[in-house]
Amino acid sequence: MALKYYHTTNTGKGFITHAENESAHIAGHPGEIWTTENTTWASRVGATEKTQVEAQTLVDTALSGSVYPDDHENEELRGQQVTHTLPSA
Repeated sequence: MALKYYHTTNTGKGFITHAENESAHIAGHPGEIWTTENTTWASRVGATEKTQVEAQTLVDTALSGSVYPDDHENEELRGQQVTHTLPSA
């Protein structure tokens, strides 16, 4: 099964159970994007499936205006736009 992209809000305790994560890893990303092969989990939490392009747009929007602090450990990143690239399906 291929990796899928979902949009949903983390509701707190029980949002992802140990058993669900063991069945197929569920990873959270900025913009309330989640990646997993676990369609049962996605159905249970009411997640909306997105294409990779749609999901990346939500991630980019969530990070828009976010920059690395002036005291970041990596001097080259200081003041640069924060980015996050979703894994490929």
